[in-house]
Amino acid sequence: MRVNDVNMNIGLEPELAWVNLAHIRVDTSYQRPVKPKRVAQILREFDWKRFGTLMLVRHADDDFTVYDGQHRFEAASKHPAVSEVPAVIVTLEQAYEEAQSFLGVNTNRSAITTVEKFWAGLEAGDEAMGRICAVLEDAGCEVVPVGTKSPAPNRTSSISALERALKSYGDEAVTKACRTLRTAWSKDNGALNGTMIQALARLYRNNKKFIDESRMATKLKSKDRKILTGDAEALRKMGGGDAPLAVAKAMVEIYNKGLQKDLIALGEKR
Repeated sequence: MRVNDVNMNIGLEPELAWVNLAHIRVDTSYQRPVKPKRVAQILREFDWKRFGTLMLVRHADDDFTVYDGQHRFEAASKHPAVSEVPAVIVTLEQAYEEAQSFLGVNTNRSAITTVEKFWAGLEAGDEAMGRICAVLEDAGCEVVPVGTKSPAPNRTSSISALERALKSYGDEAVTKACRTLRTAWSKDNGALNGTMIQALARLYRNNKKFIDESRMATKLKSKDRKILTGDAEALRKMGGGDAPLAVAKAMVEIYNKGLQKDLIALGEKR
């Protein structure tokens, strides 16, 4: 193996210690929600030989936060015979480094949702996640909080679609798309789905001279989103292409109906 294939900047050695559970907490700003069934399973099978170590961050007050091992921590906290847990302890300079550590551990070892990736990335100062956050804020929208059971018309979990749309169509087009969808379907919790965002952002990017945001919102409002999606799927089956393309075609048809000039067109996908 070549030296260049090995990261030699390995950082300071962590501390190994037993830590009192009373001094450990979870940072909910980026951590995923606890799954009670997983905690119950760990309790049923609790055995130090399987427990391993928690990965903790030491803070100035000598308390700790968990960046890996949240479910084991919760299980240990509920176990009547456990008051301390074995841990690998690191000291970080800033809170965002903790979120970066969470991403590094969990991305490499277990699947995390795109919403979890967004919130952890935002906390960690990730440029792409910050861009998504800024665009959504400008549109009066937001990403669903981790573990939420309360979707809303101005909330989205379509992180990957937003990344693709921003890369292809730019911030302004995506902002207008999200704002239009929120306005058009103000009572529809599925308004900000990835297909709609990508389709509408394409139209805004490709029709800057003619497209009117207010007209688009009004036209979409007159059409049930699920019916529009069904119409788009019928177009896709006849003409091929992906779902965002089909939805964009349906939106063009809706917008242009009744117009004699300043018609919009599908335009290129970049």
